[in-house]
Amino acid sequence: MRSLSPIFVVSLLAGVFGAVSCQTPEDELLYPASTQPKLPPPPAQITVRYPHVARNGVAPFPEAALPASYEEFRRSQDYRLTFRTWKDEALLRSKGRKRVVIDLQSQRGLCLVDERVAMDFPVCTGTRSHLTPTGSFRISEKDVHHRSNLYDCPMPYFMRLTNEGVGLHVGDVYRVPASHGCIRMTREACITLFHALPSGTEVVIN
Repeated sequence: MRSLSPIFVVSLLAGVFGAVSCQTPEDELLYPASTQPKLPPPPAQITVRYPHVARNGVAPFPEAALPASYEEFRRSQDYRLTFRTWKDEALLRSKGRKRVVIDLQSQRGLCLVDERVAMDFPVCTGTRSHLTPTGSFRISEKDVHHRSNLYDCPMPYFMRLTNEGVGLHVGDVYRVPASHGCIRMTREACITLFHALPSGTEVVIN
């Protein structure tokens, strides 16, 4: 039998022991270090701060304290979604000329006293199939325990605007239009306005 060359034997042994002592992890064989795939970061935890609706005008959770000034309140990041009501109690109690402006686009309302903002509050107005009428109206009736003849449902602290039954009242407040034409308000805001606004107060809806 032909004998193996000493040089060949040494080379063979070096290859075997080298392979055992310097094994490369399987993933590095498949993906060199410079090209190994990077796993995506875990998804950020999503916190839903505004779960849909203030049932019967009551927000589903306590919100942060109001900023000191109205300007800060308007600049706050959650202004578009918040159920909070900003108000100036002293201005609301004053004898100045009061009027209310309802903004259908932002789903918020303002109570102005001598054209100064005394209150800023969330509202819920009519859907496309039950539009809230636009224009200038007057509060013609105030009824704490009003009940709708059309829908047979309570409308607490009702302030009538039209003969067809449209008015401001306590109700479920979504941050999108969802009513049958009335202007629903949170309980806090509606009760405050009910006591602050006399019959005949102008309400502008635009």
